[in-house]
Amino acid sequence: EELSKTETLDSSAIDYFEFGVAGGHSFRWWLEHNKNTDSKFYGFDTFEGLPENFGPFGKGSMAVALESLNIIDSRACFYKGLFQDTLVPFLDQYNNGRKKLIHLDADLFSATIFSLSQLYRFLNEGDILLFDEFAVPKHEFMAFKIFTESFYVDYEVIGAANNYLFLAVKIKK
Repeated sequence: EELSKTETLDSSAIDYFEFGVAGGHSFRWWLEHNKNTDSKFYGFDTFEGLPENFGPFGKGSMAVALESLNIIDSRACFYKGLFQDTLVPFLDQYNNGRKKLIHLDADLFSATIFSLSQLYRFLNEGDILLFDEFAVPKHEFMAFKIFTESFYVDYEVIGAANNYLFLAVKIKK
């Protein structure tokens, strides 16, 4: 909530992306905490669970039916399927005009590195990346490390919690 206020994410027109919607808790939180009618919220998930094993979670874990989210907000759109199948067609028609808040909660290295690499050309100064399992060394952390080193992405850490399990970074250009 502090990040929302300090970065004016509660009132600014933003494009919110969430990779790994699952039960929709964080997606719903941002919808409720950003009241700007010009904001757009894009949720990407298989809604069939993890496409591969992740630590103690087996393939198919965390499956939640899209219909069960019961999110009714004209600003929200969901894209069902693997990111490798849904993100590229979405970005082909995406109008990159607003500040972006990108919540990377897919847990997996493969999903995170793919999403970051596809979003690279759309990142602008001031855009914010949020990670939910950053402290897991071989997944979100490794994907971010490889992404920032390979694409020469400059950033600053603007928030962290729970021993860096949750991390927020702001893109610098």
